[in-house]
Amino acid sequence: MRRLKHVLPLLALALALNIAFPALSQTPPPRPPLRVMMCELVDESGTGWVPEFLMFTRPSTGANAGRIEVFDPILKDLVHRPIRAVVTADDGRSRTYGWALARVRNHSGQYADRLDFRLTVGKSDGSASMAVSAQGYQNVMQGHGHCASPQE
Repeated sequence: MRRLKHVLPLLALALALNIAFPALSQTPPPRPPLRVMMCELVDESGTGWVPEFLMFTRPSTGANAGRIEVFDPILKDLVHRPIRAVVTADDGRSRTYGWALARVRNHSGQYADRLDFRLTVGKSDGSASMAVSAQGYQNVMQGHGHCASPQE
């Protein structure tokens, strides 16, 4: 019983600290189940291959945790669903995402065996630049804009 007398004040102190400082005793809040980043771009090429809006999603839990998917009006029209994107470069200043489409034709009827999309997002301000290159063509279609995550 004497030991219990010494333990009770410690339990009371621990309970008081938990009430006064709940963050000290709790685990950090769970990450949202789905991280989202949305981008608005201006198509400076005029070809229609630089989307005006993009959305990236990345589940933080479950079987697809960490898998990045991209969706935009071009993908909606051609593929009808999001596709996988990968991080192609990442440093202290920016992160670059990449994805590709095969055997595509734009609204003007121009055909490409493959289109490679690269979106670079500045980490400090969300500035974004996109480069789209078509296999077999020399020009690179470009766009610029801004990306943000609603969770932040």
